[in-house]
Amino acid sequence: MQFLAKDELLSFLAVAKRERERDWLMFLVAYWHGLRASEVVKLQPIAISKGQITVRRLKGSDATTQPLIEDGNPLLDERAPLETLAKTTPGTSPIFPFSRVHYFRLFRKYAKRAGLPAHKWHPHALKHSVARHHIREMGIENMRRYLGHKSMASTGEYLKVTDEEASAAMGRARKKKSNG
Repeated sequence: MQFLAKDELLSFLAVAKRERERDWLMFLVAYWHGLRASEVVKLQPIAISKGQITVRRLKGSDATTQPLIEDGNPLLDERAPLETLAKTTPGTSPIFPFSRVHYFRLFRKYAKRAGLPAHKWHPHALKHSVARHHIREMGIENMRRYLGHKSMASTGEYLKVTDEEASAAMGRARKKKSNG
């Protein structure tokens, strides 16, 4: 399961924002709300209301309603730009009027320009990234609900660690034990 480290995410978003503000916002929304490509390109203005986003998830996942994210880092702050874009998008038109295929192409273009390794040039990495970045602080049940998963096993995948992460944790635990 590929995900972007926080510095990789910021590099990717910076490249997208320099290229086109709408593209940056589309990928930021996908990250913050753990959206699939098809879910992002189907978003309509009605999904954005009163500081929240309501997503009809695909693949049998539950619909979710979540607050729009405000962040001190402008690269991670979606609320004002998304509310503005939703207000200026006519009726039932998609907020991000792209095909799923074009979304994939844009993601790969920006990932390459950001210097990400080729094995991370897949837009589903954004969903994996938000889960990996926040699951430990949120807890698995909250993350399960946030992503609209029906199965705890689906969400549990985000708790897996690499050998490197496990070794670093052992090092911290040993250091703490010898100091305390």
